[in-house]
Parts: sequence; structure tokens; C-alpha cells
Amino acid sequence: MLNLKYHLTEEEYFDYNYYTAWAAPDKKAYRTWYYVRVFVLYAAVAGLYVFSRRSEQIFIDLIIFSVIAIVYFLMVPYLIKRSILRRVRNILAKPENQHVLEEAEVVLTDAGIIDKDTASESRYTWEAIVKKAETPACYYLYTNSYHAIVIPRRVIITTQEKQELERLFNQYLPLSSEFPT
Repeated sequence: MLNLKYHLTEEEYFDYNYYTAWAAPDKKAYRTWYYVRVFVLYAAVAGLYVFSRRSEQIFIDLIIFSVIAIVYFLMVPYLIKRSILRRVRNILAKPENQHVLEEAEVVLTDAGIIDKDTASESRYTWEAIVKKAETPACYYLYTNSYHAIVIPRRVIITTQEKQELERLFNQYLPLSSEFPT
């Protein structure tokens, strides 16, 4: 049995949302499709502008649009992070969501997982965990495609706790429950 008590930080909550919505390996197709859509739309607008002008300076127009496109595509990760950060702050600003950053307790046993905070208590069997992901800061135990039990690595202090966590994960979470990294 492993009993972990902690407060999630705003940064950990943001990282979870960013990872789940954008950065997870299983989101690669989504990210690719996002870039393709933006590129096609931008190319269509730029092409219509350049060719509707019928200017003798088409080469200069193409260079300008290309530079703008490169700058935008380099900014996309920053813009996505900013958008998710704004969404997380809006979520946390609502009184009904205050418990997200308050004290939480996660109890991992051979029978399953208990996830408690000041507003709720949920019990999960190990079979309820559909995916497990690890980042440098946290473990995410997904109960569906978006919701996860977030366990910060910083709360696993002793070697015994780390060994017990690894034992439980290895015994109860099949390899197919892990995201490819």
C-alpha cells in the first residue's frame, strides 16, 4: 500500500492539461493535422492575394508571406501553451474548482486506487486505468481519454515508496496501458 498526500501546483495542473491536450505521443496525428490545416489555409490566402494582385513583384510577395509563415509556425507551440494556460487559469478561477489545488490523497493498493480531495472521493480498480503516462514531473493514470489521476514525482520520497509504486504499476498496469514515449 502506498499513501500519498500532496497539493498539486498550478504548474503541475497546467502540465497535465498541456500534455493531455497537445503534447502526448498519441496526439501526434492531431498536431500534424493542425499544422497541415493552418498551412493549407495560409497558403490559400497568400496565394489568392499574390495572384490576384498580378504584380511584377510576385517574388517579393512570396518571400514576405514565406517569412510570415515561418515565424507563425515557430510561434505555434508558444501560442498553444498560452491558450492552455489561459484555459487552466479560467478553470482554477472558478470557486467550484478550487479543490483541484487543495490537499489531495491518493492511496494505491493491490485492490485499486482511492483518489480523495476536499470535495470528492473516487475509487478505481486497476482495470479502470486505461493509460499510464510519465513525464519528468508527474505520473498520469488515465481513467478515460482526458481525465487522469495526477501523481507528482516529488511526493515519492523514499526508495521504498518508489519500489512499491513500480511494483503496483508493473503488476496491475499492462504494457498496453502506457503511452509510447
